[in-house]
Amino acid sequence: MSGTASLGREAATLARFVLVGLGNTAIGYGLILGWLRLGLGDYAANMAGFAMGLPISYGLHRHLTFRARHRATTAEALRYAAAFLIAYAANLSVVALGRAAGFERSALVQGAAICTYAGVLFVLTRVTVFRARPA
Repeated sequence: MSGTASLGREAATLARFVLVGLGNTAIGYGLILGWLRLGLGDYAANMAGFAMGLPISYGLHRHLTFRARHRATTAEALRYAAAFLIAYAANLSVVALGRAAGFERSALVQGAAICTYAGVLFVLTRVTVFRARPA
């Protein structure tokens, strides 16, 4: 396959990742903001939103984003969980930096943290979980 076709396929995968992620993120971000408003702390609100979204995210990305045709395996699910944990650690790092800078319970910090999570998760899932297969 030519480099242009391969690049086009990756761009389409990234676009699907963003669309699936937007839907999943809208729900999680809404929950995070709701819990912040109810007085839950930054870390607890953030963790609750992501924990509820993990199984939904795996299923949607597996089927819609990366269009996996093979049977799901425990190893694949564990690789996704590991990718999630690394991306989530990056997310929490952004929250911690925001808090250290004096921005507690900040919607802007939470949004930046979610964007960081999404970028890290895309790269890790593409490279380690749902590898591109030759056509």
